[in-house]
Amino acid sequence: MRISNWIITAVAAVACGILLWAWFALGFNHVDDPLDLIVAVVWWVAVAAVIGAIYWAENKRRERMRLAFVGEGVVYNPEAGVVMPDAGETALGALERTLSGQAFPDEVADLDDRVRPSFLWVVRSHKFERNGEVWEGEVLPVHDPDAEPRPFSSREDLAALLVA
Repeated sequence: MRISNWIITAVAAVACGILLWAWFALGFNHVDDPLDLIVAVVWWVAVAAVIGAIYWAENKRRERMRLAFVGEGVVYNPEAGVVMPDAGETALGALERTLSGQAFPDEVADLDDRVRPSFLWVVRSHKFERNGEVWEGEVLPVHDPDAEPRPFSSREDLAALLVA
């Protein structure tokens, strides 16, 4: 997660702890109805739900940043921009190298208006872990956005789909 998400999470958790401590330290547990404790528990659940929503949104953002357009000898990724394979490297190898080095910034790399590469496939990597040892997602042809996505669960499955 981003630093701002960690800060929000830490502030919310510390605030919950301080408020609970204050409730007991000031003796409100002897004076107030049990309804106050119920309200506090509902507040903790709400804070946990917000933390869960932040975590879910961050995972979705990272999944969108792993999107790639693959063509003959060219890969475009929203973080890295246009990536050309190194000498002797396939487009799949360039994609794997690009995904392995992602830092997930907030900015999206522009596609140069002067260069219009021809893309063949859209690769949506839902999961990319341990430098490609775990790689799951789906592939769509660029020319047919209504086509049924073809899932893959390994580098070898993806390589077979990109050749087809």
